This record gives sequence, structure tokens and C-alpha cells, in this order.
Amino acid sequence: MLYHYTSIQAFEGILRESPSEKGLCFWASRYDCFGDKEEYKVGIEAIKNLLPKLEERLQPDRRVAQSFDWESIKVNKMLPMPYVISLTKRNKNDYMWKEYADHGHGVVLALDEKQNISFEGISHMIMLKPCLYKGLISKEQLFKEIEAEYFYGALGLLSGPQKEFALELLQDYPQAFVNLIAMYLLGYVAPRFKEERYNPEEEIRIIYPSQRPTPEVQTMLNQLKGTSLFGVKIDDLINMIKDEKLRKRDNGDKVYYKELFLPSKVLTKVYIKDATQESRVKAILDKRNFKNIDVEIIK
Repeated sequence: MLYHYTSIQAFEGILRESPSEKGLCFWASRYDCFGDKEEYKVGIEAIKNLLPKLEERLQPDRRVAQSFDWESIKVNKMLPMPYVISLTKRNKNDYMWKEYADHGHGVVLALDEKQNISFEGISHMIMLKPCLYKGLISKEQLFKEIEAEYFYGALGLLSGPQKEFALELLQDYPQAFVNLIAMYLLGYVAPRFKEERYNPEEEIRIIYPSQRPTPEVQTMLNQLKGTSLFGVKIDDLINMIKDEKLRKRDNGDKVYYKELFLPSKVLTKVYIKDATQESRVKAILDKRNFKNIDVEIIK
């Protein structure tokens, strides 16, 4: 079981209707809109420091460690940016109750990850990954994680629907091939790294990389309409990128996000700490036809 901590106001926005294949709507926040603006840098620099050991076995034209330069990446609007939904494996995490559930006055949603879930759009681009906390995992373990992810990304290209094209790319244009692996590491591995001080979160992330809807990206993709790349239809990619939304925090900061829908059957229970909120939470569940979902008070 996985758990999502949130405020009651956000909880009411998550619930859409039950039963429904789009009964739950979560907001995947864009990584550059996080409160900790340097968090992405942590993962990028970790990869840059550990990749050279892996790439010692590779020819110079197949190395990408030098591509993981934070100053270049943070201003490159053509690169994919991870959109993230935060989950955890415990519903009795005091740190998470305080930081993400309105100081204990919010709710925790229990989500059954074993349900057969199909996401809308380009579903194979969405992954569930645990965070890696620097200082709490050895350098050797971090290296093994990056090594596994590196070859997982390569295998995905070489065994996917466009495997013949990928093999030709590897043989004739090896730098272009490994650049695609670098994009995979940038989208799915870099956002897994966090500083040691965040360890109490015990976070697991739904990660959904996508280009930002900048004029440069939109112009480039519009020129490729009607084509496909590694099994991904460019038209689907255009729609996915355009589907970005904007909200504002109470302090006025802009947050860009994408809506990610899950079937209502994934929600199994709602937990609260503040007993005075029980009737309000039950009323929200009833209004959205989630009458079968229990509300449990955590002491």
C-alpha cells in the first residue's frame, strides 16, 4: 500500500467520482517549481560524479557524463522536465503529517498500487521510483543504482518497438544513442536523489518527464507531426506537452503541473488525525460517491 499526504482542500479536488476510471485526479508538480530549487541539482551532480566510473569501459564517443552540467541543464528549455507526485509507504509518519497534511489537520489517502492501472496518454513514460537519500546510502550502492538504470535505459531502446532503428543508431551514431540514455537518466534517475535531511519523508515518486510547452519545443514538434519516435507518436507527445496547467501558491508563486488520473478503485481508505474533521471528510466522500471508503482516525 502507498500513501499520499495532503490537505482536505486538495483532497476534495482529488476526488472526482466513483466508480470511474478517472475517479482520482492527482497533480504532478513540475520539478523546477519545487520549494527547494536546488533539489534537481543534487541528482544531476550525483550522476555526473558517478557516471565516469561506469563509462571507463566505453569508447570516448559513447560517454555522456560531461552532459550532466547543472548550469547548462537548468537553462536548456528543450530538455524534458520531471513532473512528480509524492507518495510514501507509511501512514503514521509524523514528519509527513506535519509537512504535507496541513500540520495534522489534513488527510492521508491509502492507495493500492497492486491494482491494474492504465494511465491516459503515453502511459509507459510514467514510472514509480523510490527516492535515494544522499548520506544514507553508500557510494557503491548509488553506483549500482545508476549502473542498473543506465543499462535499463539502453535495454529499453534496444528491445522496444523501434529496436532495429535503435541498433542502427548505436552502430552508426553511438553518441546520439547514448544521449538518449542520458535523457532517460535526466528524466527518471536525477529526480530520485534527495538530501539526507529529507529522509524522514521515506518518499516514493510517480515520475512523469515531459518537455515544457515553450515556443521552441512546440515549433520543433509541430514540424514532426504525423511521425513517431521509438514508438511514441509525435502527435501524442504534442498533446501531452500542451496539457500543462498553472496554479498559484498562497504566497503567489507559480506552480506548473499536469493532471494524472487514476481509477477510483485504487483508493482503499482515508486516514485523519484531527477527529474534528471526520464529518467533513465523510461528507466529501459521500458527495463524490465514495461511500464505501472508510475514514480511520490515527492516534
